[in-house]
Amino acid sequence: MATLIRICVVVVLVASMAVAGENWTQFKYDARRSGDAADRQLTVPLQLVAAAPLGDAVFTSPAVADGRVYVVDGAGTAWCFESPKLQLRWKFDAKGGAVNCNNTSSPAIAEGYLHFGTMAGWYYVLDRRTGKLVREIDCGEPIFSSPVVSGGRVYFATLGGKVHALRPDGTHCWTWDYVAERLNFQGNRWSAADWLKHKAGNRVTWRDQFVCAREIAAYGNTLVVPVGGEIIWLEDAGEHPRLKAATAIPPYAGSERAADFGTSIGPDGTVYQQWHRRDNTGRVETLRLAGDKIVTGHVPGTLTAQDMPDSLGFSSVSVRGNQVFRCRPEEGSGLRRYAPDQQAPEVLCAAASIASPVLVGQWAVYGGLDGRLYVVPLAGQGKPWLFATAFGKPITAPVCLCDGHIYFGCEDGYLYVLGPQGTAPLPTDDLQLTRVRTPLAGKLAGAEHDWYTTFGDFANTNCNQQGIEPPLKLKWIRRYEGTFKHLPVCGGGRMYTHTAEGQIFAVEQETGRLLWRRFFPGVHACYTAPLYHKERLLVPQAGLDQAWLRCLDAATGKLLWQAPFSGSPSWNRPQPPVIYKNLAIYMFSSGKYAAKGTGIFVMRMGPVKQLPDSNEGISSWLFSNDNPFYPRDHRPLVRAYDLDTGQIVWTQDFSRYGSGGDHAGLCLLGDSLYYSCFFGYAARDQQGRPSPNGITAALDPLTGNVKWLTTQYSTTGGCAISGAEGRLYLGGYNQPHLQTEQRYIHCLDARDGSLLWRSEPIRRASNVVTVGPRWVFAAAYGGDSYLVDKHTGKITKQFSFRYACTRFSLSFPYLLGTNCDLIDVSDGAKLVSTGPPLDPRECVGSIASNGRLYFTSQAGGMQACQIWGKEAAACADRVPPPMQSEK
Repeated sequence: MATLIRICVVVVLVASMAVAGENWTQFKYDARRSGDAADRQLTVPLQLVAAAPLGDAVFTSPAVADGRVYVVDGAGTAWCFESPKLQLRWKFDAKGGAVNCNNTSSPAIAEGYLHFGTMAGWYYVLDRRTGKLVREIDCGEPIFSSPVVSGGRVYFATLGGKVHALRPDGTHCWTWDYVAERLNFQGNRWSAADWLKHKAGNRVTWRDQFVCAREIAAYGNTLVVPVGGEIIWLEDAGEHPRLKAATAIPPYAGSERAADFGTSIGPDGTVYQQWHRRDNTGRVETLRLAGDKIVTGHVPGTLTAQDMPDSLGFSSVSVRGNQVFRCRPEEGSGLRRYAPDQQAPEVLCAAASIASPVLVGQWAVYGGLDGRLYVVPLAGQGKPWLFATAFGKPITAPVCLCDGHIYFGCEDGYLYVLGPQGTAPLPTDDLQLTRVRTPLAGKLAGAEHDWYTTFGDFANTNCNQQGIEPPLKLKWIRRYEGTFKHLPVCGGGRMYTHTAEGQIFAVEQETGRLLWRRFFPGVHACYTAPLYHKERLLVPQAGLDQAWLRCLDAATGKLLWQAPFSGSPSWNRPQPPVIYKNLAIYMFSSGKYAAKGTGIFVMRMGPVKQLPDSNEGISSWLFSNDNPFYPRDHRPLVRAYDLDTGQIVWTQDFSRYGSGGDHAGLCLLGDSLYYSCFFGYAARDQQGRPSPNGITAALDPLTGNVKWLTTQYSTTGGCAISGAEGRLYLGGYNQPHLQTEQRYIHCLDARDGSLLWRSEPIRRASNVVTVGPRWVFAAAYGGDSYLVDKHTGKITKQFSFRYACTRFSLSFPYLLGTNCDLIDVSDGAKLVSTGPPLDPRECVGSIASNGRLYFTSQAGGMQACQIWGKEAAACADRVPPPMQSEK
């Protein structure tokens, strides 16, 4: 009997030892989201121990406890594996069907329970041993952030700004609602009609923001919640919450509430907040409660701006003591350390990333946009160790590490485990995640209804007619890690986005599900739009040192060819190439650029009060629209590339007429290509002599030969040429010459360039002159807008809703503004729908494509799709509504 007892004790001890390893119970290791596991040990090199296929791409971090690893894939399925070999123990399919995609809420472990939220709006508590459902909470709106486990409770926040406190078993403790408490809004926060009523007919602005799209954090019983452009400190007082403090990021490069891109808390309670406000401007702010006061500061060296060469960060920093570690999507400077005793940030690893680093012992571990995992020595000496995943897809969520093993998910749909004695081969089964699972539906699903280029078509009319009518209702919503300044582009059942930092990605138009993502190094503050054409995607990408026109397979993101160009495709020139037969034709400039510029070309925001004697200097990368003239080495160029190979077919150089090329545009009408370029309102030629202020020309698109050219009329900066019905429309930011302060729209005869009419004076015509059925539309920065009769140039309506630099589109009879605003211009100009408020800036409007309304926020990292009319009225009153076929 004694022997039997001893045997039983030994068995129990061995079994206990098998599950007594290290645990990693929540996103970025702890409730503070510090990312710091200083006591963990790691030895390199590592090998692949196992790789398990999941149901979709992975955008979440795994959790590990008692010898098991838990992960939630993009489709909202929770998986439990035995670690480290990844033998499947159970899986749980969350509700929602096709709309439950792009899930970013990482699982958390509290006692014997697994917690996670979903994009379909349900929150789950499972028995982590068996996968059985313990509690299901219907929130009615998506949950982007991961649960936080702190002080014996679990907290989570919905996208709509509701913060919930639970016991580990899912028992509800309390709820705090940002919209009710801070905005005093009592309607449906996702309803455009309710926002219009609340605003008494006015539009929503940055003051009405309410979303919580990023991670929340906690220390002790205090929650820190980035929501609505504010930072909220909530104390858990037991049966109810108590608001301790609230603040916004202090004014810098603007005073509107900033977009929050990541929250971490240091060991002393200091909050580290990555933020962005406008045009590449942002940094890591520090906020600390000192009694009733909030002490603010920032991490030196983290500032980026419109006249600086660095790119923004889009993930939370990790903190060890007083050192801060930050990843950014910038090749050559992907991971940096910021320490008080350093004069400048220290680059630890070059690889670009949108995932937070994790600090493990003397290593920093993170996944790159290139599909490699990096283990970087914190000592700053020696090369990083790296592991290449099977298919080169990005790793976009933080890793976790237990017992010398690294666990991470990848956008190829696999969960990977690396360890010191792995012998597993790389996966070879491509899970085909780029395939559209939910095709476009509806009577406008055909290609003829695609909004395939930034201004709608190759004539840049910026207009269609798809039967939009209120009410609007959100069909899907997702987040992205980047900034953007062009209108969305659709084709093949996909919507395509090019971020200013170099990412290109495609999502399903019907659900928003991510299909593929590519990242190309060397891109900086590049606001060009993609062009979709017959399952190809053309994207001009440029930075300070290189510029490439890239042609991708629209279905997979595979690079087919790339060809060099030059110039600055920044905020003034979002237009991609136009296509004629088998040619891709693009316009650009030559010359040198610097982040800030030199001489007269230093970045500025305001008119030049006194013209210099010469135009020497280097142009700033993001130059202002009101340039008097351009450097001599800037040559205005138009170039045609073979669509199959990228080989140059012809180039037309217009530098004999003046300097410039960045303030230019192309439009195509029939078999004629039209080019207009602004040389400045005090233009100088290559020898420094006065020259024409711009040109407009008609070209043969097959050869580049000039049919006609005029130096009398041109666009005047920050505006593309548009055309329709044998007429060309020229707007712009500037006066046409020094002898006037007036701005006009000029209408030319497309046959010979002769003037048909000049409009009455307007404030400006920015971005493009939109061609409507009876009139053309022009908008100026600051809100002044005009409807101008197409036949006479007379202003038929002037109005203002006080927008900023919004790029509108027209889906008649509605102008489509930022935050999915609808302005009825069939008889006057009446705002008939506004919101929900998703973006703190107002630089980009929405577009109608294939019977859907699509909006991408410029600053806030949000993308949304709305439906309208009877389809919207028939949908369930939740976000996102279930697919009609799945009801």
